Amino acid sequence: MKKRFLTILTALMLAFAFVLPAFAAEQDMWAYVYKWEGGINADGTLALTRIESGITFKVLAIDSDTAETLTYYKGSTSLTNPVTTTSFNSATICNDMVAFRVDPTDSTNDRYVDLIVVDTNGGYTKFIENFDKYQHTIVIDERPNTLQQGTIWFSCTTAYPKTFAAETTTGVSFLADTFIQDVRVEIVTTTSGTTMAVGLLDVDQDGLRFNVLQTTAGYIADTGVITSGVCLDYTAASNYGDLLYTKITGANSLWNSTNSLGGRSYKGHVVTSSNSGTITYSCSSTAGATTADPNPAGYIHYWFNRIR
Repeated sequence: MKKRFLTILTALMLAFAFVLPAFAAEQDMWAYVYKWEGGINADGTLALTRIESGITFKVLAIDSDTAETLTYYKGSTSLTNPVTTTSFNSATICNDMVAFRVDPTDSTNDRYVDLIVVDTNGGYTKFIENFDKYQHTIVIDERPNTLQQGTIWFSCTTAYPKTFAAETTTGVSFLADTFIQDVRVEIVTTTSGTTMAVGLLDVDQDGLRFNVLQTTAGYIADTGVITSGVCLDYTAASNYGDLLYTKITGANSLWNSTNSLGGRSYKGHVVTSSNSGTITYSCSSTAGATTADPNPAGYIHYWFNRIR
C-alpha cells in the first residue's frame, strides 16, 4: 500500500512539474581568454597564451543586437555592457576573465547568450554564439600573415549638436606592421541628420571612412560607384577615407571643375611603429537633426593582416 502511494505521489509530482511554466534563472558565466598565433605544441595541441589584459566584450541576447542586462559574477552589482578592459582586468569584477551574471533574454533558449570578445591589443575578435555557463575557454585566432576580420561597437553619445571636433577612441589599436584592407560601418540605431567618420587617432580623423550617413540601418556601402547621368556616367564622391583610397570626384558634365569622370584608386594603409593604429570615430549633426533624435549606434567592422 505504501509503495503504491509513493508511486501515485511521484506520478502526480511529475505531471505537476510539466504543467508549471519554465522560468529563466540568473546564471554565472565565466571563461579564460587565450590567443593562438599559429604555434603547435609537441603533442599536437595548439600553443595557446592566456590574455589577462586588454579584453573588452559585449553580451547579446542570442541572434539579436539587444545587449543583455549584466551584474557582477556571483554578485548583484550592475555591470556595464559592453564590459570595459578596466572591468575585465579588475580583481573584484572580472578578475582577468570573461565573467558576468545574466538572466538570458530568450525565453526558448534561456541558458544561452551571444558574445563578441575583442583583444584591443591588435583588434582581433572572437564571435561566440550560444555561450553558456559550461563553456570556460575562449580562443582568439591571432595568426600573422592571415586575413582577419575584427569588430568594435560605437555609440555617438556626444551631447547635441554632435560634432567632428572630438574623436572618440574605440580602444582598439593595431600592432605595428598591420595592413588595414577595408572598413565598413554597420548602423543598428538610426537617427536623422547625422553622419560619422572613422579614422586613426592623431593620424587622420576621417582617414578610413568619411561622411557615413546614419539614417538607414545596415552595412553602409561606399558612395563611390558609377552613377548614370544625363550627359555621361560618372563616379560620385567616395565615403572612403584618404588612408584607404585616392579619390577624384566626378560630375554629370563633360566640363566639371576637375575635367574628370571621377574615380578612386585603392591603396590600403600600413600601421607602422611611427604612426598611430588606434581606431576612432566622430559624429556630426546636419540640417534636420534635433535633440529628440536617438544617439546613433552600431559596429565598425575592419579587415586587416598583420604582415609579420
